[in-house]
Amino acid sequence: HEIAHSWFGLVIGARDWTEEWISEGFATCLEDIIWAQAQQLSLKDKAEQFELKALLRWRRLSDELQNSKEELQILRPNMDRTGQVSDSGSSTVKHALNPDKTFMQVHYLKGYFLLKFLASEVGEQQLVDFFRLFVRKYHGQLILSQDFLKMFLLTFPHMERKSLTLGGIYANWLDRPGIPEWLHEGSAAWSRARLVEEVKAEVVKWILFGRSHQRKGRKRKRMEPKVNYKELMSDQLVVLLELLLEESELSVTLLRALQRTYRLREQDAEVRHRWCELVIKHAYSPGYRDVEHFLIHDQAMGVYLYGELMVQEDPEQQALARRCLSLVQEEMDQSARRVVEEMIL
Repeated sequence: HEIAHSWFGLVIGARDWTEEWISEGFATCLEDIIWAQAQQLSLKDKAEQFELKALLRWRRLSDELQNSKEELQILRPNMDRTGQVSDSGSSTVKHALNPDKTFMQVHYLKGYFLLKFLASEVGEQQLVDFFRLFVRKYHGQLILSQDFLKMFLLTFPHMERKSLTLGGIYANWLDRPGIPEWLHEGSAAWSRARLVEEVKAEVVKWILFGRSHQRKGRKRKRMEPKVNYKELMSDQLVVLLELLLEESELSVTLLRALQRTYRLREQDAEVRHRWCELVIKHAYSPGYRDVEHFLIHDQAMGVYLYGELMVQEDPEQQALARRCLSLVQEEMDQSARRVVEEMIL
């Protein structure tokens, strides 16, 4: 993601700071392409991983849009006034001081999906080739959304025959809150992707294991599962844990076996974050040290977990939140610290 900012963020930037998607949406899109190239993935493997990542981002965006104000969901909040400056040369950055916006990823995710939509219309490699042309033309300049979109439509004139226009893109993607229709259709397809179906099969195994263990009674409570669990890649583990988070009850034995089977404490921050959510939701006390480690060493992602610890109204969990804040408050980002303090003090 940060490598991608070399082009979109550093070499080319947004002329109007409210159009953050120009940096973050492009970087989110390009990070997948750079990663696939670094891994030397085959076309089939690359396509499957892109589907999996799209589903994860869809789930994140859908959840965020359900829990945020509509005014914060718009990628071009100044609409037709975007890029305008006053006689003094100043401009207003809408929502710049809104603390809720600091932790939102709408401009990352919705921007990414807009680019994915354009790729679905012209082809992924064709869009990447267009990125190269665009960067060469606008190298060292500040741009607006319209600069990118106008050049895109000029480069691919056949888009007009598909009724894809500048006004239509503004109306469907940039100037309105909520989810564009194309995204609903795409998410249904990503949910049926092979790598996702593999995860769903593993979820069924875990749920059946939990139920069978409950029937076996106390004498066999500490036995490990004898089921053959499939090895999953990191993004698949995130989906697995998110689907298990939808379950109202998970036993201590299941959670213990889950951690041991996938070595969740050794996984990346995205996986460990979901593991911590499971720990908090089901008050799995052996996992509290994992939550504490996350809040101390992954502060940028930990704000949500503080909220979860407090909302459960569990004295032990609330004490954990306060202890972690006291340990890291001096080194926390100021805006993050203010939000956490409002939650727990």
